[in-house]
Amino acid sequence: MERTVILKERSSGAYHLSAYFMAKTTSEMPMRMALPSIYMTISFWMAGISPKASLFFLTTFISLLSVIAGESIGLMVGASIYDMEKAMTTMTVASLGLMLLGGFFIENVPVWLAWGQYVSPFKYSFDASRQLVFDRDVPCDGSGALESLCGGSDTGFAKGADVADFLGVKGSVAFNALLLLVLGLVPRYIAYLALRAKKETDR
Repeated sequence: MERTVILKERSSGAYHLSAYFMAKTTSEMPMRMALPSIYMTISFWMAGISPKASLFFLTTFISLLSVIAGESIGLMVGASIYDMEKAMTTMTVASLGLMLLGGFFIENVPVWLAWGQYVSPFKYSFDASRQLVFDRDVPCDGSGALESLCGGSDTGFAKGADVADFLGVKGSVAFNALLLLVLGLVPRYIAYLALRAKKETDR
């Protein structure tokens, strides 16, 4: 519906498409950021991850970047596929696929699907968050979760960097944040180009 209105108003010369994109991005940003911020404020402290306020703000920042990246991918799909049902189906399959490839549910991704990890905002937010969380030594509790690092002992500590390597975390926090930013900008620009490429006769 929104796309139809925009194309009609653009055909009448009411305003430039770039002006709409900037207005949409800036006007919707506060609401897009509000709910994830509230969620992080509650869940971070309830989980008892760390008493550090700096870690909370950095983790929340990473989460907000992933929200922007996800929204951009949705805009790209919506602007590129003009049939509502097809766009919804495509976005559902894509979002579930990117979530599965992000490392939340599947640790060992099949080789033939490994490339999909690198277009998943879930992967970069997950890796960045784990880098932030494991910034200090982790106590060995004898549970066996870190058996290769603790040797089955329930005393001592495993180094944070070793834990990150054990979990398969890749890239630094800055690197993952940068790629989230790229995923937030590139699909949005593709969505802009898709709308701009709409022919006059199809509007």
